[in-house]
Amino acid sequence: MKYFAITLLIGGLVIAGSLDFSFLQPRSGHEVYERLCVSCHNYDGRGASRETNLFADRRRLRTADAELLTSIMDGKNDMPGYSNVLTYEEAQNVLEYIRETLKRRPNR
Repeated sequence: MKYFAITLLIGGLVIAGSLDFSFLQPRSGHEVYERLCVSCHNYDGRGASRETNLFADRRRLRTADAELLTSIMDGKNDMPGYSNVLTYEEAQNVLEYIRETLKRRPNR
């Protein structure tokens, strides 16, 4: 019985070592943006209206991270909150993506 338990333990460790746990990794800012944000803010972040254009008001992206992360997680005005589908790290990733990647794209 003792040897059987040890065999099961070793076998379980070998199997667990070969499993792919990549689904536990936080999604990148780009992935989150394309999945949740594009429908309102478009691919370039400029949206269809002033409210959905992330760059219409220059002060918006100079707002403190904490305030913008609260907007992402809890929602603001017509924008829904995403605390039920995003981790805090994923919200940080998408904010960084917007600040660093989208702001560099020229207007289309």
